[in-house]
Amino acid sequence: MSNFTDFIGGGGSASQINEVVSLNATADTVTLEDGRVYLRGGLYETDASVYPNAATPIGYTGTSFSVASQDTNPHGITWDGTHFWVVGVTNDSVYKYTSAGVYTGTSFSVASQDGSPRGITWDGTHFWVVGNINRGVYQYTSAGVYTGNNLAVGSQANGPEDVVWDGAYFWVLDNTTDSVYKYNASSVYQNVSFYVGAQAFTPMGITWDGTDFWVLDRNADAVFKYNASGVYQNITFNVKIQDPNPSGIAWDGTNFWMVGYSADAVYKYKPLVGVFADSSFGAHNYVRVA
Repeated sequence: MSNFTDFIGGGGSASQINEVVSLNATADTVTLEDGRVYLRGGLYETDASVYPNAATPIGYTGTSFSVASQDTNPHGITWDGTHFWVVGVTNDSVYKYTSAGVYTGTSFSVASQDGSPRGITWDGTHFWVVGNINRGVYQYTSAGVYTGNNLAVGSQANGPEDVVWDGAYFWVLDNTTDSVYKYNASSVYQNVSFYVGAQAFTPMGITWDGTDFWVLDRNADAVFKYNASGVYQNITFNVKIQDPNPSGIAWDGTNFWMVGYSADAVYKYKPLVGVFADSSFGAHNYVRVA
């Protein structure tokens, strides 16, 4: 095993616990002659408390639920802390599901405000639904009653697709300019925006995890991570295997939920703790665990 020791520099002091190094190896674990032990990148579900430098990619959990019986063109999803609410374009309505994905029988129409609803968010008190025809974001009570309040976003967003509330501001995702625009609770544009077109050529959905934004793109069939300032974080995960036409995304505080309109279903993704794999130059990332 001396070749591995030479690769990272010899003695035991060359690396510390949790340091990630590159080894020209493929084994799940590598033990050097001096006793150092390394875990190969790509091995997920490790313990973050044991490996604090481990990366956190996102993976499909195998859990999904169908919304086809309610609408065959679902385009948006949000989580209110207890239930999921899915926007359907075919019937211009919003449908309520339990945390297990069971339709509750409750829905409300948004057709009178816009005949092409696209996205939805929950601000803790009200729902806000994006309309693509009239280019507005409309406010509804928890019972689905339109309040008469709305965000007029057409001056910035020519093709609004989704909206998310971060606890203080609304952020509207625009499919035409591939940008995200910031509005205060009084519907006033804050002259702040960020561009996602370098990653997302056809952005369809946006969600906020309490720290960062995640933008869903239909062209790449992937989700891209941006910090609170709108800077891409070079982290993404793919959703194409589940649905090649992803249209909406939500964060429930622990997991991501993506809705797609090819299969008319919602899919669950969760963070997987592990070490990123990197096969550049025939080597892989390893993290020292002992």
